[in-house]
Order: sequence, then C-alpha cells, then structure tokens
Amino acid sequence: MTHRVNAPIRVICRGKQPVAFSWGGRLYTIVQVIDSWKEMGEWWEKAPEITVYQVMTDDQGLYELHYQAVGRWILYKIYD
Repeated sequence: MTHRVNAPIRVICRGKQPVAFSWGGRLYTIVQVIDSWKEMGEWWEKAPEITVYQVMTDDQGLYELHYQAVGRWILYKIYD
C-alpha cells in the first residue's frame, strides 16, 4: 500500500544522488537508492522532466522522491 504525499521537501545530495531529506520537522537519512528513472512531464503543459528515486531510509522506510528539472524536490509517496 502507498500513501501519496506530494509535498515539497529539502534534500541533501552528494553529487547528484540524494543522501538525506527533511520532512515534517525530521531528517531522514537515505541508506539505499533502490531504483531511479526519468519521466517526461505533461509536454502539452510544458511540465519539466522528473527524476524519480525510490529510496530506503535508516529507519527502514521506503519513499519515492521526485526531482523536477526546475530544481524542486517532492516527497511523492510513502510505501507501507
């Protein structure tokens, strides 16, 4: 099961890889990037390209982060 959050977050990166993010007043340390891929936005609305990251945090949480080419990070989903 997943919970769609779709909220802006602050992300700390090493190179181009996310290593931590803050949300809800808490810092989450990423221990593994499980998968990543690129998605095209709605081209008819000139939406930016999105890089999707499925990550696991140090508390064994599984999250989906979106990085929009305009420099914005989103916590998109939380997996149960």
